[in-house]
Amino acid sequence: MKSARSALLLLLSLALVPAAAQYYQTGQEPSSIKWMQIKTDKFRVIYPESYGSQGIEFTRALEDAYSGLMLLYPEMKFRIPVIIHNHTTTSNGYVAWAPYRMEIYPTPEQNSIPLDPKTQLAIHELTHVFQMKSLDKGFTRVMSYITGQQFNGAVAALLPLWFLEGDAVFSETLLTGSGRGRTPSFQKPLKALMLEKGKIYKYDKIVNGSFRDFVPNHYYSGYQMMAWSYAKYDSALWKKALNLTANLPFTLNPVNLSLRANASLTKKRLFRETFDTLQVLWTAEDSALGSVEYDIVNPPKGKKYINYYSPVRAGKDSIIAVRTSLDHPPSFVLIRPAEGRERRIHTPGYSYPWNISYARGKIVWVESDSDPRWRNRTWSVIKILDLKSGTTRKLSGKTRYMAAAISPDASRIAAVRSSITQESGLVIIDAADGSILGEIPAPPGVWLQKPQWDEKGNIITFVSLSEEGEGIMSFDLRKYAWKIHISPSSNDIQSAFTRNDSLFFVSSASGTDNVYLLAGDGKISRLTKSRFGVSDLNISGNNIMFADYSTSGNNICQASLRSEEPDTAAFSENPSYLINRFRPYDGSSGESQPRVFLPEPYKKWKNLFRFHSWMPFYASIDEITSDPALIKPGITLMTQNNLSTLISTIGYEYADNRHMLHARINWLGWYPALESVIDYGYRPVIEKLGENVPDPAEYNQGMAITNTLYLPLYFQSGKFSEHLRISASWKYINDHIYMKNSGYYDPGQSRFTGRIYFSNYYRTAVRDIYPRWAQTMDLSYSAFPFDRELYGDLATLKTAFYFPGLSGNHGLRVRLEKETQNPERFLQKNLISFSRGYDNIISKRADFVSADYYMPLFYPDFNLSSFLYLTRIRADLFFDYTHVTDHYRLMRTDNGMIWFFTEGKMTFRSFGAQLLGDFFIFRIPYMVSAGVEAAWREPGTFPVIRLLFNMDIYGMSIGRNRTRAYNL
Repeated sequence: MKSARSALLLLLSLALVPAAAQYYQTGQEPSSIKWMQIKTDKFRVIYPESYGSQGIEFTRALEDAYSGLMLLYPEMKFRIPVIIHNHTTTSNGYVAWAPYRMEIYPTPEQNSIPLDPKTQLAIHELTHVFQMKSLDKGFTRVMSYITGQQFNGAVAALLPLWFLEGDAVFSETLLTGSGRGRTPSFQKPLKALMLEKGKIYKYDKIVNGSFRDFVPNHYYSGYQMMAWSYAKYDSALWKKALNLTANLPFTLNPVNLSLRANASLTKKRLFRETFDTLQVLWTAEDSALGSVEYDIVNPPKGKKYINYYSPVRAGKDSIIAVRTSLDHPPSFVLIRPAEGRERRIHTPGYSYPWNISYARGKIVWVESDSDPRWRNRTWSVIKILDLKSGTTRKLSGKTRYMAAAISPDASRIAAVRSSITQESGLVIIDAADGSILGEIPAPPGVWLQKPQWDEKGNIITFVSLSEEGEGIMSFDLRKYAWKIHISPSSNDIQSAFTRNDSLFFVSSASGTDNVYLLAGDGKISRLTKSRFGVSDLNISGNNIMFADYSTSGNNICQASLRSEEPDTAAFSENPSYLINRFRPYDGSSGESQPRVFLPEPYKKWKNLFRFHSWMPFYASIDEITSDPALIKPGITLMTQNNLSTLISTIGYEYADNRHMLHARINWLGWYPALESVIDYGYRPVIEKLGENVPDPAEYNQGMAITNTLYLPLYFQSGKFSEHLRISASWKYINDHIYMKNSGYYDPGQSRFTGRIYFSNYYRTAVRDIYPRWAQTMDLSYSAFPFDRELYGDLATLKTAFYFPGLSGNHGLRVRLEKETQNPERFLQKNLISFSRGYDNIISKRADFVSADYYMPLFYPDFNLSSFLYLTRIRADLFFDYTHVTDHYRLMRTDNGMIWFFTEGKMTFRSFGAQLLGDFFIFRIPYMVSAGVEAAWREPGTFPVIRLLFNMDIYGMSIGRNRTRAYNL
């Protein structure tokens, strides 16, 4: 019993960190947007008025998904808010639980699978809702009465991410004729590992990832494990695991306990069993089908994992492609195959998928562009790079062009445009000035993807996506007419080209992505026989060029225009796809007539507050994550509305026989944001300045109020991202300070502060510790216009500059900081940094200079059972220099801690090193960084030792990255 209580206390302590990770918001829409809502018995769908009838369609998709998920989960009662953000240009979704909600980013991507995007999003995200609701029982439900929704979210951290996402991918695959589990591109990263390296990585490496090697994420491995477990074991296996997790979360590993009790399994044993089975299946398939090794034209990779995407011919002897790796951000490279070398020519901004188009010395692509203030409004713009001049131009601004291709004569650009109502269309643009030459809507219900010109510049070919699947169609600019080449089906089509009367395309028809030819006579033949799958097709002369996958990433390969043997096996019969072990779902909902949904206005002012969580004690979330001992008797309430425009924490604290109130209110619904922090009820400070005088005859309860008006701006365009925050704040605190000259107590002080923060960051790679290039500036000025007899003005400037180091992923950080204040009676605590190894020093004026050289040392990928997984060891060598004028230093004496004043100038130097490890504990998906710092004040002396600790509590969320590609 005693051990159970100890485990419960440990769980409550650990729950504070994952609970805090739930309190986030992903941004807001412009305040001018009007919202609608549709209420059903299960959903409250909230969407911008501009989304129109698509709001009804998505509601219907959710209801259909609920009916389908009855195959896997028992019926549940809930009504969850579903917030749709159609002003973005991303395709994503996630489920959060504090407050519980589903957020949808519905714009279809350009690398989709043959499945209606609404259906995929609805099934995938609703699976997460069922997972979370399954935890709402037993002990967890009791605790939710005490703590609100946050406890369910904290308990969810006990569920492995591979289960959460793998189950959702399995659901979307089982309940449709498509899904990622049926696509070869989703299978090939793990398949290549098994067949080329002979085995999969160890379980802890698959779960926690690696800086040393590319590891397919938990979507890939999780799907295979879930599909195998559903195929072999009792269908109730995971219901029982969720039930035990809900009832006994304090056991810390309830999933393993349930698997062991019900199937003699553990998570690791299921992992081995799944991939042992897949190795047999994949090896047999590999031997039976055979494959062809193609000529690789990119430079040798050595042992590095490097991906090449979208290769295009740039003259007779050069190739341009997108290159990604673990140690460099994505970039465009110019490859000369005959010389076996490449040169980086451009680093673009964020783009997915990686598709470039080339003609006559010009490269065209699309990339994301952000609204400076509203994170839930983004654009997709066209960029063009002139190789001769080296200049890059943005051809469009505030547009929604999802893909672009330049014509053979480089005069026009064919772009796919997506409207905020999810309508697709073709736009012809002048490549010189970006003006629109023509607009052609897509056929009804069709989403256009990946445009490609024919070599004469008359026909533009597209991959088409509709509710029936993916097909291929083209638009003839001369006839001004659409033509269907391949009707929609469940085959995944990744690219298509027309050449004369022939169509070249990449299809998954054989169970592996290969290049096919549709001749003018209607005959289809296969041109490649790849082992793991090809993508990014390009035609040049009598050769085809493509990206061919291997365990070292995509290679650029070429082959002649000749056909291989026809395929003999249909995909639906392929035993290497575990989904083929299940009976197809017929998709019938049992309703003879579709339901009618009636939208109504969503009034923002009526939905300002949404209390979601509380605690039967008082604690600041920011503080308890680092020190749980700061918990005090009282109560804490948390609120965040559906649109994340008002986020508040309200608390009552009882301590030192005093009743105290605390509130933090953040209003984000307007262009400038507002934050108010109020603390009331504590004993105010009474400062007598050494005078022997009585306390004030009367004084009020302690009160501190801080009001801040700020403008948070974020700019993401190109390879740099900028953040600008301008703020003005007023802080009032009713301390009582004795004024000797007048003989009375000053009853309160007001501080006014203006601040400008700016940062500029270069795109980072997976292995980067800090950005290769970055600059930050933090300038603030504080004044006390009503309390000049006590305080003087305070001015602070902090800057930091980041540079590349001497080797890969090394870096140099230089900090220059300066602070000056003109005190009348009181010095304020310094805001700038100080030389490491010193503490408890404040000064009138201070100058700080620091240099850090940081570097990765090892990528051990070492695990100690399930307790520890060490993924990186890194070091930091530093030198600090601080020059101060007129300073105080708090020092220990026989009479206790006393401030000593030193007039004049003084210098504090230190040098030393930090040694840190990045690791995971108990396979919980929050990376921990911990280590030790040694700072020497003088050579030959003992160093000052300090322990370092940091936890990335914002590194996990359910469903936030549902893209099917390994975006490296």
